Amino acid sequence: MDSGTLLSGRYRLDRPIDSGAMGAVWRARDERLDRDVAVKVLLPGLDGAGERFEREAKTLASLKGPNYVEVYDFGEELDGDRTVHYLVMELVEGVSLARLLAREERLDADRAMRIVAEAADALGAAHRRGIVHRDVKPANLLIDADDRVRVVDFGISLLVDRSRLTDSKEVLGTVPYVSPERLRNQDVTGSSDLYSLGAVAYECLTGAPPFPAQDPMAVIHSHLYEEPPPLPETVPPPVASVVSRSLRKDPAERWESGEVLAEACRLAATGEIAVPPPAPAAPAAVPDGERPRSRKRLALLTIATVLAAAVLGVVVWSPWTGDGPLGPGAGEESSLADADEAAGEPTATGTGSPSASAFETESPAAEESESAAEGGSEGGGSEGDAEETHGGEEEQEQPDEPKSGTTELPRVTGMTTFEARDYLEGEGFSNVVPDVGYYMISPEPAHCAVVQQFPSAGSTVDYADQVTLSYHSRNAEGTTCEW
Repeated sequence: MDSGTLLSGRYRLDRPIDSGAMGAVWRARDERLDRDVAVKVLLPGLDGAGERFEREAKTLASLKGPNYVEVYDFGEELDGDRTVHYLVMELVEGVSLARLLAREERLDADRAMRIVAEAADALGAAHRRGIVHRDVKPANLLIDADDRVRVVDFGISLLVDRSRLTDSKEVLGTVPYVSPERLRNQDVTGSSDLYSLGAVAYECLTGAPPFPAQDPMAVIHSHLYEEPPPLPETVPPPVASVVSRSLRKDPAERWESGEVLAEACRLAATGEIAVPPPAPAAPAAVPDGERPRSRKRLALLTIATVLAAAVLGVVVWSPWTGDGPLGPGAGEESSLADADEAAGEPTATGTGSPSASAFETESPAAEESESAAEGGSEGGGSEGDAEETHGGEEEQEQPDEPKSGTTELPRVTGMTTFEARDYLEGEGFSNVVPDVGYYMISPEPAHCAVVQQFPSAGSTVDYADQVTLSYHSRNAEGTTCEW
C-alpha cells in the first residue's frame, strides 16, 4: 500500500503511523464522513491471518469504554491478484508507552501506578467478557492527548471456551513480557495478562523489563525459573509489593482480577497499602525468600521422622526384607515422595533435593541398626556374634561423595531425557530436571528428545547447579519423559 491509496472508495491512506508483525497502521481520511481515522492494513501472505484479523475487529468492537480504541469499520480490498484486509479505528492522538519510555527511560512511581491501574481496569473488563489479550506490552498501551491509557492490538487475543485461531502449541506474544504458563503451553487465563502487565510496571520503574537479556532463550529460562532482580530502593515498598505479586510464577498467587490489581495500584500510589498477602495458596504465611528454606526444613524433618520410625520398627518387630532398609518394599521411598510433594520439592532421586542427600547420609545408620537387630535375634547377642557383625559393617562400601566445584557443562541435546540424565549424573551433576518443551520445530523431534538445555552447553557451572532438560513430547506416544 502507498500513500494516497483509496480503500473501498472511502478511506484514503495518508502516512504510516506504526507497523508490526501482522500489518501496518496508517493515518487516513474518511472521505465520506470527513474525519481522520486510523486504518490497520494486514500484510499479504500471512496464512490464516485474515480470520485472526477479523476476530480482532469483532473483539475490539465488543469492548466499550474509555480505555479502548473505538472500531468503525472492517473490510477487504482487491489489490491486483491479492485481497487486502483492513480495520478502521478511532485515531488516537498520543504516544505509545514504549516510545514514552524510550524518551524518558523510566517513570516515577505515582505515574507508573496510574498507567498500570488504567490498563488493569481495561484488561479486567475484557477478561469478564472471556477475552484474554495475550500480548500486553508497552507498545500496545497508548497514552492519548488527555493522558489516558488505551489498550490496543487484540490481534492474538484468545476468547476463552471458544475455538482457537492458533495451534495450541504455538507460543504467541513478546518474550520479555510473556508469562510462565504461556511458555509451558498451559491454560491461559486473564492472570497471564496480569503477569505481562507486571513486567510492564517493572519496566516503567526501572527502564528495563524484569529479564532484559538479549538472548531470547535466556529470557525464557528466567521467566520460568528465576525471580526478577529487586526493584530499586527508591521505589516505595507498597509499589514494589504490587509489582512483585503480579510477577509470581504461580497464577494462583497473583492478583485475583484486573480490577483488584487496579485498586492495589491506586492505594500503593498513596501509600495506603501494605505488602499484600498472596491469593489463597500454600504456604501463604511464609515470605518468598524463606519459602525454599522452609520447604527443605519440612522435608528433612519428615525424612528424619520416617527414618526414626523405620529404625524403631527394626528393633521392636523384625528386620526388613529386600535389598536393604531403603530398598523396594520398605515403604519409605513412597512416604518420602509424598512428603517432598507436600513440601513442593522434586521427588525424583538424583536431583540434588534434600531427600536425596538425607537418604545418603542416614542410610549407613539405618543399616547399622538392621545389622544389630539381626545379630541380636539370630545369635542371642553373644560377643562373637557382635564382633562378626561389626566386622561386616567395616567391609560395607560407603556411598561415593558427590562432586563439588565447577566444570564445563557437556552438550546433551538430541539425547532422550533419560539418556541425558544418566549421562549427566554419571559425570557428577546432581540436579538434573526435565521440563516439557515449547518449541515449534520441523521436522518434529523424537519423543522425549532434549531440544534445549539450561544452562547451555559449554557453560561453567557448579556440579550442584540445576540443569534443566527441555524436551519434546509427542502426545500420541502416551509415555512420560520425566522421572
